[in-house]
Amino acid sequence: MIKTEEILDKRVLRLNNYLNRAHKHNKASILFALYLSEFLRSDMERSLSALLKEQGLQVAGVDAGEHKDLPAFFSSTNSDDTVFFVRNIAKGFPDALQFLNFKRENLVEDHVKVIFWVTEEELSRISREAPDFFAFRNRVVEFMELPQVGELRPALVEFALETEYKSLDEIMRSIELKEKLLSELSSETEISGYLLGSLGNLYFQIGLYAKSIDCNEKALKIAREMGNRQSEGATLGNLGNAYRALGQVEKAIEYHEDALAISREIGDRRGEGTNLGNLGIAYSDLGRVEKAIGYYEDALVIARKIGDRRNEGIWLGSLGNAYSDLGQVDKAIGYYEDVLVIAREIGDRRGEGSALGSLGNAYSDLGQVDKAIEYYEDALSITRRIGDRRGEGNSLGSLGNAYSDLGQVDKAIEYYEDALSITRRIGDRRGEGNSLGNLGIAYRALGQVKKAIECYEDALIISREIGDRRGEGSDLGNLGSVYHALGQVERAIEHYEDALIISREIGDRRGEGTVLGNLGLAYHALGKVEKAIEYYEDALTISREINYPGLIAFCEKNLESLKNSGD
Repeated sequence: MIKTEEILDKRVLRLNNYLNRAHKHNKASILFALYLSEFLRSDMERSLSALLKEQGLQVAGVDAGEHKDLPAFFSSTNSDDTVFFVRNIAKGFPDALQFLNFKRENLVEDHVKVIFWVTEEELSRISREAPDFFAFRNRVVEFMELPQVGELRPALVEFALETEYKSLDEIMRSIELKEKLLSELSSETEISGYLLGSLGNLYFQIGLYAKSIDCNEKALKIAREMGNRQSEGATLGNLGNAYRALGQVEKAIEYHEDALAISREIGDRRGEGTNLGNLGIAYSDLGRVEKAIGYYEDALVIARKIGDRRNEGIWLGSLGNAYSDLGQVDKAIGYYEDVLVIAREIGDRRGEGSALGSLGNAYSDLGQVDKAIEYYEDALSITRRIGDRRGEGNSLGSLGNAYSDLGQVDKAIEYYEDALSITRRIGDRRGEGNSLGNLGIAYRALGQVKKAIECYEDALIISREIGDRRGEGSDLGNLGSVYHALGQVERAIEHYEDALIISREIGDRRGEGTVLGNLGLAYHALGKVEKAIEYYEDALTISREINYPGLIAFCEKNLESLKNSGD
């Protein structure tokens, strides 16, 4: 009995032969590949692309929803060795059908070699509404099987677990395919669980945290039903990361602690280290930096014991961040330099770029901004070389901060706008909000207060849309600062009080201390000295509890000034 996989391979080879024959004789080839399963279509595309590349042909993917005038697009980008793969033809209806019907002869004259990947319904509509074009077809090859899990299990599992993509388009395409495959494999529990976990990670990458949580909760249910403790622990960790991104840090800690318990129970040392590190990150978010350091050190011990160099670098970097938060920047630099050494030793270019960025931040904190810029530029160069768009956006934002510190605000704005453009292109909503916040600060420095308010308000909208409570509090605080600068102190206080409520709700001690300090400034400006002193003292108490040097100095200075003025 011939396996489905062998039948599909023969059909792929047939398409390959049609296209190579057309290339050899310099003729057009208009082919239709009729499919039922999105997963099989994707798999057949990959197989055919590999065969065509072996023959020296280049594949160009075309989304009919974006390029409705397909004949014009083919003419503008065609070459002798190009084969077009047209997808999403229905998104181009009805315009795409009209263009194909009226300009059908252009495809023959330009010797276009193209495969239209279509469903049965799409093919039927093409034959009815673009009959003259359809008559020009050379072949229709059918891929109407559904995935046979037994035969395709390795490929299905590999696809289900894949989460590394370079662009928003790739992520969105993967989400679309995985959602469709999930519906096709509704009875295949194990692979459905993998798909849901992968979708959770992908939704997390583009800032759709609520959807990420929904997918991960479904994946968690499957893992528990199947008794797969490793998947259960990994999914709990992913849920912790999603809730932390939403600013619900206390809830995130519960998930990370449950994940940690499972990793210890099953002897998963790598997972144990990851969960310890995630707990460190969560406690750092709460301003409990010294407790975070304890978790990072435990994670680091495990990474070194099992020879996990990549995670060793990650936890060294986290320790650097923690000591930087405590104002011990020289100690932080030592950790970042160790990270850089490891990243270069193991060829981790992404980690190398991250370490360079961290070193830039540290030297910026020390006031050595020119040196910081050198590190940021090196980091930017690496992110561009490896196609790390998120890292590129971060480096551009850091360069903007550096030039802002140097007083070159116009140049800073250029970097912030470039960073904003990237975050929007890759669907990084949190990054988009951060870039808008940076632009708000820059426009405020230039005295363009109206523009600053617009940026802060746009950032606030994003924070609320994605459920980022920490970001929402920060945006409210920024708006409060602007209104304070405009002399609208009462309005500023309203924003600060809203920000204070949020910081207390999510347990953000650092944010709470900062807002209390700002409220002290506001009441000081209104001449309400006793109330100002009360807020400064509350902020000082928190800053000492969490060891926040910058806020300690700010509160002590303002309290001394108020008390001296009262003497």
